[in-house]
Amino acid sequence: MNQISFDFEDRRSRRRRPGENHSGGHRLFFALCPPAAVERQAASIADDYGKAFSLSAKPRLTTLHVTIIGIDDYEELPEDAVFAARQAGATVESAPIAITFDRIMSFRREGKARPLVLYGEGGLRLLTRLHVQLGVGMHNAGLRHNISRDFTPHMTLLYDRKTVPTASLDTPVSWTASEFLLIHSVLGKTEHRIIDRWPLLG
Repeated sequence: MNQISFDFEDRRSRRRRPGENHSGGHRLFFALCPPAAVERQAASIADDYGKAFSLSAKPRLTTLHVTIIGIDDYEELPEDAVFAARQAGATVESAPIAITFDRIMSFRREGKARPLVLYGEGGLRLLTRLHVQLGVGMHNAGLRHNISRDFTPHMTLLYDRKTVPTASLDTPVSWTASEFLLIHSVLGKTEHRIIDRWPLLG
């Protein structure tokens, strides 16, 4: 895991000029969200590691999620993109996904605060299948497919300039995802709005 890329959340969109600030923009993506008990566990882990490594950032607990695939960033949220994303979401067929994140590390981002993330192999096969299904559905609905060979499911706890080395968690973070969501993120405001959701029924 030495060359982990920071997937969609670190990509510049074609709809933004290079170097443009994301503040005030809009992002669409598909994701899984953890239940409240997992949020509390993640908060405790973030707090412990924040103290151990003297991190200045605070956890992003109101927006904890696992990005499955990003759609795009926009100046204004277009209705046609939302409609196409809903079409793509409706094409998915998947069973509930048992997720286990048993490691923690900082992803590398040159010149920027680094995401402190939880990740692991538990559920990777089904998560990757969901990633590809949604990518194909997006392509068929007229959106970019955004399928990545480097897809690495993870949950970002916070962003900080300091680096936390890779470590195994004493108690893994686990839950079974029974739905996936289409989320509208208001960039620069740490605000997520759920546009639609679909059950994972198998």
